[in-house]
Amino acid sequence: MSLPSVTASRVVLIGTSSYMHMKDLPAVENNLQAFRELFRDEKLWGLPEEHCTVVSNPGSASAMLDPVRTAIAAAEDTLIVYFAGHGLMDTSGKELYLTIPGSDGKRLYTAVAYEHLRHELLESRARNRIVILDCCYSARVLGVMSGQEDGELLADMAAVSGTYVMAASDKIALTADEYSEFSGELIRLIGEGIPDQPELLTVNNIFRHAQAALRDKGKPVPQKRDTHFTHNLFLVRNKWFSDNHDSPLIGPIDHPLPQTLYERRRDLHDAGVHRPLQAGICGTADRGAESIVVSGGYKDDHDYGNVIIYTGHGGRDPNTGRQVRDQSAYDSGNAALIKSIMTGFPVRVVRGSGGNPEFSPQAGYSYDGLYTVTDYWTKKGVDGFSVLQFRLEKQLNAPASAMNAANWSRISGGIYADLRLADKLNRIYDYSCQMCGVTLEAPGGLRFASAVHIQGLSVPHNGPDSLDNMLCLCSNHRDLFRYGSIVIGDALEIIDQIGNEPLGVLIEKHHINRAYLSYHRQHHSIYNAPT
Repeated sequence: MSLPSVTASRVVLIGTSSYMHMKDLPAVENNLQAFRELFRDEKLWGLPEEHCTVVSNPGSASAMLDPVRTAIAAAEDTLIVYFAGHGLMDTSGKELYLTIPGSDGKRLYTAVAYEHLRHELLESRARNRIVILDCCYSARVLGVMSGQEDGELLADMAAVSGTYVMAASDKIALTADEYSEFSGELIRLIGEGIPDQPELLTVNNIFRHAQAALRDKGKPVPQKRDTHFTHNLFLVRNKWFSDNHDSPLIGPIDHPLPQTLYERRRDLHDAGVHRPLQAGICGTADRGAESIVVSGGYKDDHDYGNVIIYTGHGGRDPNTGRQVRDQSAYDSGNAALIKSIMTGFPVRVVRGSGGNPEFSPQAGYSYDGLYTVTDYWTKKGVDGFSVLQFRLEKQLNAPASAMNAANWSRISGGIYADLRLADKLNRIYDYSCQMCGVTLEAPGGLRFASAVHIQGLSVPHNGPDSLDNMLCLCSNHRDLFRYGSIVIGDALEIIDQIGNEPLGVLIEKHHINRAYLSYHRQHHSIYNAPT
């Protein structure tokens, strides 16, 4: 997991802010300088100055595209081309033109055809290519009736196979910081980071959050096209992560005790119980959910006290409270809750006064302890759109030590397994099975695997809860190993006891104590398995 190579990557930032025949766009110059500083910032990416070219107010097509051609010749890892300025479209609605200072909206030949840039991009040897277009165009003025939203039409026209294209949806407009609206959101997200997201941000993650932010503000929504592109390309470090990595994360915290009351969301944040000031779900797809707030915000929620049916995030109109679009498992909050099912880590639950009055405070918020996310499903919500729902069950008999240290899973009686060990093991093998190498994936792009104890923890086996007594397996091989259909020899040979034949060799990236393998064989030998 790493960022693009700074020596084998190139960025070209193109912008036209001053015009002879069209309205000036002073925000464009601000955009160029801001992106330049962000990409060069060593805390974010650290691209060398000579690998980040700024082309401001190019006087001709060659002045605009020659730097792109130079970058294409040098970029082997990642190539980013950004353009901001007025955009024009021909009367057919099929050709986009990028403007330069002398461009005239009535004479398209004074602008630069996007097709020329597309042709150059197709010649690129870079493994990853990203195009960002923050421009308006005069499709409607020219009588083009496409039936598509501006951003969709622009994205379709700009699409290049193997390239991730982001396209603004409307005219260049200033934000409060004097950047254009779309670029301003990208600049903010890269510069400030994204709360509750992993250490490294993907290009798709950044775009999706910019898209959501503009949608929430009632602004035109940008679009993307990424045919044959790996949208999970890591682009920059998440500044929010580096600023907050020492904050409390998953599971119990030293304080407060359940039923503690808080007046405001800010008080929850300050206490480390639920850190976001607005979002109802705190967590990341990488680690899982940290905490949730149950406050009656979604009509499909059901609170039964020790069991909560919690509706996921997304698709709700903030003004009316109605669901206006389907929810997605790729939403960061929803993906975090799905991850919690896989890891078994508990989630802190906060109830707000707007929830079920039988369990919710009359005013403010109450911290109501730890819950386990046990299941999730999709259903048609009361407003007619698909929603995700999660079942959370209260942890009633957690070990006392859990309040001060680890997160635990109850095996039987008073036997608990440390979930942190399972999480560590899964990460060692990147969620791939040690027997077959298969990696299983859930909606939202989340990978999962099972951490299995070789010598069981409960009576009469009394095995230790330690990494050298654990295997990372897919669901199939987990059950085959658990029930003795498969045993493992001291040379790590995998033996199918049903067919009495070898199946291969176990992948070993962590130390496995052979004594536990021997114990498993002795207790599951049905043929002449090695002892």
